[in-house]
Amino acid sequence: MTVKTTNNLSVLLRSYEALHNWRALVMLAGSALLAGLAMAGGSIAVESSGSYAVMGLMGLLAFIIALVGMNASGLMLVDQAYDQTVRGFGAAFMGGLQAALYAVGALILLGLGFAAIVLGVFVLSLLGRIPGIGGFFGFMLAGPSVVLVAMAYVVLLFAVPLMVVAIWHGEGLLGSLSHAADIVLKKPLEVFMHVLVLGLLVFPVAVLIFGLVFGASMLVGGMYGTGALSGATLDGGGHGPMGMFMNSMASYGFGGAGISISLVLFLAWSVVGLIYVLGMIFVYRAVSEGVESEAAGLVRERLSQLRQKMDAYKPRGGASASAADATNAESTVGSGMPERGESMDAVQAPAPAAEPHAAARCPACGAEVRSGDAFCGNCGHPLR
Repeated sequence: MTVKTTNNLSVLLRSYEALHNWRALVMLAGSALLAGLAMAGGSIAVESSGSYAVMGLMGLLAFIIALVGMNASGLMLVDQAYDQTVRGFGAAFMGGLQAALYAVGALILLGLGFAAIVLGVFVLSLLGRIPGIGGFFGFMLAGPSVVLVAMAYVVLLFAVPLMVVAIWHGEGLLGSLSHAADIVLKKPLEVFMHVLVLGLLVFPVAVLIFGLVFGASMLVGGMYGTGALSGATLDGGGHGPMGMFMNSMASYGFGGAGISISLVLFLAWSVVGLIYVLGMIFVYRAVSEGVESEAAGLVRERLSQLRQKMDAYKPRGGASASAADATNAESTVGSGMPERGESMDAVQAPAPAAEPHAAARCPACGAEVRSGDAFCGNCGHPLR
């Protein structure tokens, strides 16, 4: 795909090619169904035992499953967008798990950054309450604060999906966050136009799919309204649009049939989400052209400088180093290892046997005497 084609908005029409990627569809739909079952299990646990702790754990499990599945399917769609072989389920799952951790960390950092901006604006607003000169500070600071907060809203709105896609492209935690922020701040109108066009392309199919599924679910659900297949009711246990729908289905006596129909809605959502995710990958490719991540480069430069400063304080040379070398040399000799410049054969060769002591002789006549003799047996000279 050429750069000219990538920068053309018409490339977003290829978003519907996501439906040809059956592996990504199975991954996303499977994770959505498992997440839906986890949510339903939590709701049933609340109804049967009244334990909201179990519901919280099941909700957390559903969130993790959906998050990992979305990132895994996103990696598969990145392979498709770059005309590469789509990775298998195992590799996609492991990559999705790592990408999910990066995404959560980047979202936390993004939220902390937004909170810092709001806190800074609040501190500046305190200057506007000073009696006498507060009006001057309010005039000077209120307008720029509005612009700053508006830019923060823009970053939150558009940088989050771009940040996730950047993670799928191999960007790290800080790299994805800074790159997405740079894109939004340098090309806000271009990003807005691409996202708007993508929304206009996906919205009709979303209305069609959800309209058909919702209408069919009402018709089929009415057939099970007698409660013949009702296994458990989910009154008061669900949260969010899908949980509310599941509760409403159960409240009318649909029970287990209502849960099954709700899972079909999760499947419909995965189909629409797959199209939107591939479209966001094309948007990222279009708007990231020519935008370098200056913030990530600055962070890497600062970390490199800090590492150099830490290395400068490490002990080098001197008496301590000499003592350490001497200790190492003694341990090397004692352990049978060769010293510097000495071959292994020389170390491994057995030491020559000690020469036997020379025979004792009399200092007077030179005759051989034994070590225990007190006098020479030849001349009688005292040997002690």
